[in-house]
Amino acid sequence: MMHFFPTPYPDEILYSVLARYSVRCGITSYQTIMESIFGKCSSRAVMEMPFNLNSLVSNLPVNCPYTADDLIYNHTLYPFFTAFLPKERAEEVKQLMLSEGGSKIYGKAGIIGSRIPLNQYLRFCPKCFEEEQKLYGEGYWHRLHQIPFVMVCPIHKAILHNSTVLVRGHNPQAYVPADADNCINNELLYFKPETIEKFVLIAQDAKVLLENQYPNKQFKWFAKQYLERFKELGYANINGKVYWEEVIKDFIDFYGLEFLNAVCSNIEDKEQGRWLKEITHSDAKSVYPIRHLMLARFLGIGVEELFIKELNYRPFGEGPWVCLNPAADHFLEPVIKDVEIKYRRRNKNTNGFFRCPCGYEYMETVTREQGERGKGRRRFVRVVEYGHVWKAKAHELHESGVSIQEIAVRLNADISTVRKYISEKGQEKSKKLVERNSVASAEFEVKRQYHREKWLQIVRENPDKGRLELRRLGKYTCTWLCRNDREWWEKNTPAKKYVQAYSNVDWETRDKEILQHVKQTVQEILESDEKPQRISLRLIKTKSGLKSFDLQLDKLPLTKSFINSVIENPMDLHKRRIQWAIEKLNKEGKALTISNITVMTGVGNKYRKLVIEEIKKALEELGER
Repeated sequence: MMHFFPTPYPDEILYSVLARYSVRCGITSYQTIMESIFGKCSSRAVMEMPFNLNSLVSNLPVNCPYTADDLIYNHTLYPFFTAFLPKERAEEVKQLMLSEGGSKIYGKAGIIGSRIPLNQYLRFCPKCFEEEQKLYGEGYWHRLHQIPFVMVCPIHKAILHNSTVLVRGHNPQAYVPADADNCINNELLYFKPETIEKFVLIAQDAKVLLENQYPNKQFKWFAKQYLERFKELGYANINGKVYWEEVIKDFIDFYGLEFLNAVCSNIEDKEQGRWLKEITHSDAKSVYPIRHLMLARFLGIGVEELFIKELNYRPFGEGPWVCLNPAADHFLEPVIKDVEIKYRRRNKNTNGFFRCPCGYEYMETVTREQGERGKGRRRFVRVVEYGHVWKAKAHELHESGVSIQEIAVRLNADISTVRKYISEKGQEKSKKLVERNSVASAEFEVKRQYHREKWLQIVRENPDKGRLELRRLGKYTCTWLCRNDREWWEKNTPAKKYVQAYSNVDWETRDKEILQHVKQTVQEILESDEKPQRISLRLIKTKSGLKSFDLQLDKLPLTKSFINSVIENPMDLHKRRIQWAIEKLNKEGKALTISNITVMTGVGNKYRKLVIEEIKKALEELGER
């Protein structure tokens, strides 16, 4: 039994506490020291995760405040090595440390399976050692410094040095304290400043992991966390397919080969590089904690966030979502509760379909463009269905004498769209009127029956005749039916005979040629120094000089898809005008104020509030830079 127990220093590893005890107890026999500590002279001195700790605690002096849990969580590497293990596995490791199961600990903790080389020597920070000698009169071994691949002291940002003390020394029962004889500052190590910065970040994350008891999670939890962030940054599509070439390239750019080689994690190396893909599998096992911290840091996930906050990538944010129907009373109010998300494999875009009870449906597209870790992504909105409320409003405005051009402005649509729906409404109205008259008029019914029978007779007697010849044979009957009973006439008249026209146009080649022309035109529009104009089909036609290509858009699928992806709504245009106004004011040396920018954008009352909010965001971002 121990007659005293040294008070552990901050971040002191249990091995170091017992080393100080072995010096002060005055016992020279290693076996006798082991017997006083563990009650058995055959026990071994283990640095990372010692075992038989229940026996150690039972041999502590009377009224000593330390429990086995205190020692495990605060003075061993258990919190680090078991942080990414499932709860049941971590508990098994803990029970082995409490008992005499020392031979199984490293296997259960995944250290052996992770194929990571453990430290050969106990390590120290020269500056920490110097400060501790002045403060306490002695130095000691830090927990954090003994973690494999923690290369620097996060406090002093100094490279850690190997002492002369072997972790697994020639005498397995010897606890060796840190002193001036074995902590010699004679190593000449050099790393680039940017590599040192990355070492410091990883050391800080490892320190957080050591000092906090985060809840243990299943392997699939971490795999999902990484995958969701991959999606958010554009490294994976909405279905979970990871673009590994881009991940690997950016990962190497982020850390640098010097750092990756130093921590045995060079993903260009076939043997070392397997871990990056393994870590994102739901059945991943034995991945070294430092590698988890590296991937989390690369993806911008904090240590606490990694364990506590479940990440769910929502490309269109949290619902409910706003309705964009200008004709509705709830315009721009969050009334849409659900979104249908679809992924387009061809262009790797993610589409969200938002359907409002008012019948208005729009599609928002998140494009996947090459950029700096997700920063190159853009959003576009396109109307899928205008709905009954919008159509009724368009017809109401038309009936009240408002011009089609003005209706298009008020209802945020193209003139051709407004004209189309107004025309449909008129046809529907005429049809209903005819139906009402037909029901009311007995005379009409008699006439209709007469002309139907006569037309059927003409068709029966002339089976080889086409529509034109049949018209000539029953001109008056045909005219009456077409005007008053068109649907019946169509069903009871031979179909039109079409002659297949031969086309020598190579539409696939023409599609590619026009697509390049259109892309160049859009690029010129975006790069123009003039006040931005809204990108629309009409503007593209005008700027490109391709006056009638839109008449054949169905034969130009690539061009059609690209145009649909770049067409802007009014807010897209105003956002571009805000950036243009800021750049222009900067060049002219004028003040960047909300009023100056608002005037230059030329926004009307309808979007003024929204545009002012966007201006505030833009100015805040400039201030943060």
